[in-house]
Parts: sequence; C-alpha cells; structure tokens
Amino acid sequence: MNEDMSSLTSDRRLKAKIYPQIRIYPDFTYLQTAPPDFQNYIQHKLVPPVISWFQQALQVKYPVLGNFKLGNSVPVVCTKRTPQVLLTTGVSADFFVFFDSDEWEGYTVASSKHCFLSATTKRPLIATTIFNRNILVPPGNDVLRQEKNTYLLIHEMMHTLGFSANAYEFFIDENGDRRTGHIKYIELDGKNTTVIDVPPLTNRLRSFFGCESIPGAYMENDGGSGTIDSHFERRLFVYEAMSSGDIYGRRISEFSLALLEGTGWYIPNYKYAEPYSFGQGQGCDFVEGIYKGDLYETCQGNGRGCSPNGVSGGRCYNDALANGHRYHLPEEHFHCENINAIDLARLPDLQVFGRGTESKCFSGSLHDDTSKGGLMTFCFKYSCSGEGQDTKLHIQVGGELVTCESAGEVNVTGYEGSINCPDPLNFCNTVGVQFCPRNCMGRGTCIGSRCECYQGFSGVDCGLNIE
Repeated sequence: MNEDMSSLTSDRRLKAKIYPQIRIYPDFTYLQTAPPDFQNYIQHKLVPPVISWFQQALQVKYPVLGNFKLGNSVPVVCTKRTPQVLLTTGVSADFFVFFDSDEWEGYTVASSKHCFLSATTKRPLIATTIFNRNILVPPGNDVLRQEKNTYLLIHEMMHTLGFSANAYEFFIDENGDRRTGHIKYIELDGKNTTVIDVPPLTNRLRSFFGCESIPGAYMENDGGSGTIDSHFERRLFVYEAMSSGDIYGRRISEFSLALLEGTGWYIPNYKYAEPYSFGQGQGCDFVEGIYKGDLYETCQGNGRGCSPNGVSGGRCYNDALANGHRYHLPEEHFHCENINAIDLARLPDLQVFGRGTESKCFSGSLHDDTSKGGLMTFCFKYSCSGEGQDTKLHIQVGGELVTCESAGEVNVTGYEGSINCPDPLNFCNTVGVQFCPRNCMGRGTCIGSRCECYQGFSGVDCGLNIE
C-alpha cells in the first residue's frame, strides 16, 4: 500500500496542489450476524449518506495510490481476519471501515477506533465501528431519530479519522513533519484540561468567540475513558456534534472540520459545516464561564425554555459534563420538527410543527381563557427584515404577525400573557439562520435553505434513497 507523497515535493509552494476527495470503503462482513432488519438499516439507510457526506466534505492530502491492499503480511486487522479482497485485488479507497454490532449493557450507543495507520504519515487507514443494538434501533418513520443516528455515525467516523486522544500525537504540519507543542494542559473550571492548538482550529475559535487569548480547543475534562480528551468540552460546545452525548439538534460545525484540517491529513470543504452559534461573539468571559444571559444560552433552576439551537423546548438541565453549567436540553415532545409535539402544545392552533417547516422555539406566558399561564415554549414560523441595528424579527402567531424590535416581552392581540422576544439582531444572525441540513449530504444542491435532491434521493437532507 503506497501513499501519494507529492505534496511534500520541493515545488509545493510554487503551485497549488489539487487534492482528491477521500474514498471510503465500508465493509459489512461482520454485520451479517445482526438481525436482518438491523443489518439492512445500517448497510442501506444509515451508512451510505454519511459516507457520501464525508466524501464530499474532505479531500485527502496523502491518498492511497491505486487500490488499497495489504497483502499477506497482515492476516489480522482490527482483531478481525483481514478480508480476502484486501489481500488480493484491493479496493478503491483511502480509508476502510469495518461495521459491526453487538449487545451491551449500559448507555454506550457505539464504539469506534482506528486500528491501522500509515507507516509514513500515520494517517488512519483502517477503522472499526460497532453499534450497540440494545440502544440504536432502526427508526422506522421517526425522522428525528434518523437524524440523531446520522449525527451519531458522523460523530463516530470523526473519531476514526483522527478526532481522538490517541491520534493527536501523530498530527503533522504543512511540511509533513510531526507537529509539536499543539497538545497543551490548562486549567478550566478547576480541572486540568487538554487543549488542542492547531492553527485552522484555534484561529476560527478566536474569531468565533471574540477572544484572542483562547489557547485552542478545550477538550472534555470529565466522563471517564473514551469520553475525556476525545470530545470538545461540553460547556463551551453544548450542541456541537463532537461534544459527548446524544441530544436533538446537534450540528457539525466549522470546528470539527477545522480539527480534521489540523491533523495535516485532510483539506475540508467548509460548505459542509452547519451554522453554529452557542457563545458566538461573547468574548473571553464566556470561555471563562460567565454567560451573558441570552434566552438561548443560559438558564437557572429547572424552568422551561428554548434549547441553545432554538429547535425545541426543554427543561433547564444540570449537565455534569458541562461542569455544572445549565442549559435547556431539547426534548422530543416539545421539538418544533416533531409533528406529534402538537398533542402537548398549549395553543396548538397557533403553532407550527414538522420537519422542514422552518419554525423555531420561542418562550413566553401566552395563554387564553381555556389554558393556564406560566412559562411555556412555542413553535412559530418567523422571518427577519432590515440590517444592523434596524434588524426586526417577525413572529407568526396564528393569524397575527408580531414584530420584535428589541429584546423583551410583546403581547398578542386576543391573548393573555406575552412572548419573550430575543434580541432581533442576535437571533437573526445566529439561532434564526436557515440552512440546508449537512449541505444535502452531497446528494443534492442547496437552494436557499432547501435541498434539491439528485435523482434517486429524497428527504430534507437528501439522506433517503428512493425505493
């Protein structure tokens, strides 16, 4: 197996190197012991769109030349017998993944690791992902569960490609030399915390938070083996897909792709990152743990409010991985994209639920004569107008259009209570930004905020095969 090392030739600074898209080969040999419906779901409905996303999102700087094959010198890999195809003809791939399943006790949904590295660049070449059938189940028609599973697999494959504590030491620089000084240890919330400082990631973090002194990406400092150091710190990256946990509305942000760029092995296409806003522009105080109290970023007690990404209502949650900092955890039965959430809604005739409806969560005490008051969350469609300080947020409450010109409470004609307006400028440029989920998985074209799927694919993200 040979890699293309031409990017390290002496003329690399004289002309731009065009890198190929990464080729990923999935192997389902060991999945055949799973029940047929589970095997069919993983092999045909979950894995293909995720691989499509990675193959569009990443170029590989040191691709395998020709076919990827190991030869007879490697009879066992990832504790599994090496597939015959890797010993003979090989496969057209730069990265090979075994998919398997098992049944475990506990809450681990999947376990992934790379288990074969390039002899020259140390780039991961072979990996394994094992799903826990006790927790991960085929979602049927539950589109929110399918989305959760999609982010789960993106998360797991990120680990195998290099987002993992056992890979950081092998990161290389633009010259192909082993990077040094990029793994730091800094105290955060009274805990010794690993910080990964690679230029593509650190520069983006400083710009995003508005904090020039941030030393790099703080990694998770709690949670035990497999969690600690191999994920972004939950307090700073609550709903980023590479924080630990499985919550609704996660996002693959620019930061996950920037860490992969920082490995020295890949060139990401940042069009495949999704909008992310938790803590945006809040400065070094936010990094140090001082939240400014925005409606979507902090909470006290156990009250109800909107999740940090605005997709759902939820209870104020005390998260151990977030070092005691609280946020509203999205709940399925108050999720704006869950069509069944209307059954538990106060004032259901005024609200809009469902996948692709582009409604967001707003909190308030709105009620009528037949319902009780008190703080509740609502799912309303919205739009923005104006620019800068003249930005206005318009919330469609049934037949009434409510305009927010500043943060504060607004009334709705014919109803008691009020709606809590977020700051319009902040909302319209962060939580309220509309986008194509995962840039249509590389299976369609993003037009505005909707995916126009290529032939053979469907769904709001083009993740479904037309059968």
